[in-house]
Amino acid sequence: MKKVISILCVIVMVLGLVAAFAGCEKREEKLKIYVPGQYIDEDIFEEFEAWYTEQTGATIKVELSEFEEVEDIQRNIEGAKADYDLVCPSDYMVEYLISKNLVQEIDKTIIDISEEGLIRAEYLDVIKEFDPELKYSVPYMYGTLGILYDYSKTNAHITTWEEYFSSTYNGSRSLKQSIRDAYAAACLYNARETLNSKTGAEKKAAVQAVFEDFSEKTIAAAKATLQAARTGSIWDIDNAKFDMAQGKSESSVALMWSCDAGYVMNTYEDDDGVEHDGNKDLWYYVPNEGGNVYMDNFCIGKYAVNVQAANYFLKFLCTKDIAVKNSEYAGAISPVAAAYEELKEYYETDEDGIFVDDNYSDEYMKAWKAMFIKTMFPDAATLNRCGVMKDIKTGKNDLNTMWSDIVG
Repeated sequence: MKKVISILCVIVMVLGLVAAFAGCEKREEKLKIYVPGQYIDEDIFEEFEAWYTEQTGATIKVELSEFEEVEDIQRNIEGAKADYDLVCPSDYMVEYLISKNLVQEIDKTIIDISEEGLIRAEYLDVIKEFDPELKYSVPYMYGTLGILYDYSKTNAHITTWEEYFSSTYNGSRSLKQSIRDAYAAACLYNARETLNSKTGAEKKAAVQAVFEDFSEKTIAAAKATLQAARTGSIWDIDNAKFDMAQGKSESSVALMWSCDAGYVMNTYEDDDGVEHDGNKDLWYYVPNEGGNVYMDNFCIGKYAVNVQAANYFLKFLCTKDIAVKNSEYAGAISPVAAAYEELKEYYETDEDGIFVDDNYSDEYMKAWKAMFIKTMFPDAATLNRCGVMKDIKTGKNDLNTMWSDIVG
């Protein structure tokens, strides 16, 4: 009996070792990707693995890891020297990573984003704010920062930061618990007189200057604005869009990213995977004083092992069909020109009747459709009043102290 048990134990151990080795790919055959949660369609991974083999004859397996905030990239690459092949930082973090030599140059023989017609020209201009020579990043998704409001509650269209911060919405204002977004909104509000007096190129330059101002005086003014607003605001981490869409929120106005706004305006799934009808009482606008255009990107990490596969994955992301799939999954829009044009045409023609709703008048839905399309595909006038967030070179400690005083 003991002998039988011993033999069985050996068999179990051997099978366990075989299983362990079978699931253990060589590091050079693994592509390690680090992205925000629920931001890439994992169904494309098998497609890429097959495509990569067709392109190179090599074998690859994608391994996905997710982060909660962009600063996790800095901590993992700079601090822990993590060997992620690809990371997905926002604009200001790309600038920081470049300055610290924490990312590698893209192989332009495989993917060159400056190639005519590949990326929308207006978004190449955005990228040049943080990657001037277009050497270290490949754009993934763009969006804006503005105001989401419930027209059934406001009974008016909200078009300014002055309205958002006014006492009218004390108790029904949602303020995002995000240091950079809240600070940007406060600074744009504080600079409203100067910004409203400018147009054209002068306006764009003035808005960008706001995003690069971390002086003691500006931080102190932003602190006063945010402290005053904080007492009359609902403090939001990431639930405001769902609560407003489902009528569970007291909020009439909210500081919001365009991708989140657009996501809940039409049929969507909540965090539990439950499907809901979109809320067509919700409207979005980039305030007249100015707003933010953001760009999320992919970069090759300094300690990447599989650099060739990383470059090919970047090329794969910039193909039309894959860019469309990821846009539909993430609820944001890719700046890849072919994907952008296909998605915009889909909404403009509205073959699926997205913008038909018997609960609203035809006139209302016509205006709502125009608003929705501008939310997802901002026009030149909107982009002209948007600045790009930058790496904070001085004043970071003052900004962090200010934020600590506000959040308590």
